[in-house]
Amino acid sequence: MAVLFFILENFLPKPVPFFRIGLANVFVLLILIKMDFFSALIVSLSKVIIGNLFSGLIFTPVILFSLLSSLFALIAMYLSIKSKIGFSLIGISIIGALFHNLTQLGVAYILLIRNGKIFTLLPIIVVFSLITGIITGFIAILLNNKLQFDPILQTNHA
Repeated sequence: MAVLFFILENFLPKPVPFFRIGLANVFVLLILIKMDFFSALIVSLSKVIIGNLFSGLIFTPVILFSLLSSLFALIAMYLSIKSKIGFSLIGISIIGALFHNLTQLGVAYILLIRNGKIFTLLPIIVVFSLITGIITGFIAILLNNKLQFDPILQTNHA
C-alpha cells in the first residue's frame, strides 16, 4: 500500500514544487506503531526504491533526497514513540514530516545550492510539515482505529 500511495501521489497537484503530502507515510507510521522499527524501515525503503522505479526517477538525484529524508523521518518518529513525552499519532506524524522536509533542505544545501539563503524556506517548511503531518496523522488514526476493531484481524492475532 505504501508503494501504491507513493506512486499515486505523483499524480496529485503539488502546492509547492517537490512537496508532497506523504500519504505513503501513513503506512510506515502504522507499521512502526503496530510492529517494529525494522519492519517500518523495510517498508519505508521499499516505497522509495520501488516507487521511484515505477515513477522513472530511480537513477536521478531524487532517490537520494527520498532515501535520506525517509530514513531521518523514520528515526525521528521512532525516537518520538520511544520518548516518555507520549506524542499522539498526529504529533509523531508532524515530527516525521518536519524531519523529512528538513532533511531534504539540508541535502539540497549540501549537494546543490550551497547558499545560506535556502534556509529562508524554513518557515514555509515548518508550516507545510504541520499541515501534512496533521493530514497523515489523522488518516493514520482513522486506519489504526479501523484495524483495532476489525474482527478478522483480531482473530488472526489470537
